[in-house]
Amino acid sequence: MRGSITAWDLDDALASLERLGKDLAPRALADALNHTANQARQALRADMQSVFDRPTPWTLNSIRILHAKPSAEPEAAVWVQDESGGKNPFSAEDYLLPQVDGGDRITRRSEKYLRESGILPAGRFVVPAVGARLDDYGNIQKGHMTQILSGLKAMKLSGSDNAATDSRRSLRKGHAVAFFVIKRGKTPIGIAERRGKSVAMVLAFVRQPQYRERFKFHDVVRRVAENDAQLEANIDKAITDALAGRLPSPPSRRR
Repeated sequence: MRGSITAWDLDDALASLERLGKDLAPRALADALNHTANQARQALRADMQSVFDRPTPWTLNSIRILHAKPSAEPEAAVWVQDESGGKNPFSAEDYLLPQVDGGDRITRRSEKYLRESGILPAGRFVVPAVGARLDDYGNIQKGHMTQILSGLKAMKLSGSDNAATDSRRSLRKGHAVAFFVIKRGKTPIGIAERRGKSVAMVLAFVRQPQYRERFKFHDVVRRVAENDAQLEANIDKAITDALAGRLPSPPSRRR
């Protein structure tokens, strides 16, 4: 996902820039566009906090800037991080795209493990149940999910060494006997956890969650990019900074 910011239609503001000369004018325009892109990023973060329930810092920080550089046709842009990292095969864009366009939620890694182990039926997905331990953002705690997958030996196929075994150390943790699949008749409907006399359902098996269009990425960017008064104000500031020798050095292209 990407939204562009240019100044093609601002004839008066561009004419003012030309008075700076060939050296300073492109730098000032690039600085104004980058400042506007940062304002678009802030607007996108605010929209996330409005439409999502407790978005994680990883989600909020996924909005990046493609910086403009002094050139004949400068352009800045905001974009959603589109590269996966670490053990997570998905990028922020993979997670956010269904929230922008609507559609199916992606298959999470935990669901992949459970499905490959024959625990999660085809076409079913998991959501936290009443006994799940949640983090500050309403998601099941990573440690609790690891216990569930380990106890059910659902991580064995992935080559992970976190799967519960019959070793004395593993048995002391109790995960191998604590978690079990709940069925309605012959149909698995979730996973429960038994600790002592306490039994609670921790994961429920549901149909694939469907998202409606909630995160108006393109509308938010357009609202900032097409606000001529705001962009003109940024150009005026860049001109003032240029005349005072305060223009920053051109940033790297992506950030």
